[in-house]
Amino acid sequence: MSRIFRLCENWYEADGDKIFKKKQIKIETGLTVLVGCNGAGKTTMLDQIEEKLKDKNIPVLYHSNFRNGERKLKEKSAFYGDFHTVARLMSGSEGENIIVVLEKISKDIGTIVRQNPDAKELWLLFDAIDSGLSVDNIVDFKEQLVEFIIEDNIGKDIYFLISANEYEFARGEKCFDVINGEYISFSDYEDYRTFILQTKEEKLKRYKK
Repeated sequence: MSRIFRLCENWYEADGDKIFKKKQIKIETGLTVLVGCNGAGKTTMLDQIEEKLKDKNIPVLYHSNFRNGERKLKEKSAFYGDFHTVARLMSGSEGENIIVVLEKISKDIGTIVRQNPDAKELWLLFDAIDSGLSVDNIVDFKEQLVEFIIEDNIGKDIYFLISANEYEFARGEKCFDVINGEYISFSDYEDYRTFILQTKEEKLKRYKK
């Protein structure tokens, strides 16, 4: 299964330069890794997709490591007296703290599923989730969270959209070129590196106009 989205090409400025080359994109079920250099439009694409899903009342969870990651969880845990979580966040490394946040997210996903028992599809959007994660953390995320959620929700169309900069997230997965609006794959790290540098050139051309 797949879902089609119509995007605003210049989301932030009505008369600004186009971020995306395609007005319409198609996203497939399962894990899709959004790829491109910093500033290519990964977060912008996720923002637009979230808005359109909410307009259609489709269950969606959007986690941004920048907007509602470790700091927000620490504040919320302290407010509710969950000092065990606060202590874990205070003493852990960046990668370890992201894992703590992901544990909370998995519970939130379970809540969304229970609240929408008749929903035929579920969207899980993750932005900048790989910041601070080591290779083994990323492997665990894909194997323990992504695969578990998909296998535990047989009969539903599960869409995982993840913006990532680390090759390990893109390795062996369906990747989506946000600038050109199409699925691509990478044979190895050098292939991925070449692509990222090309998207940087595309971004710089946009800024020079």
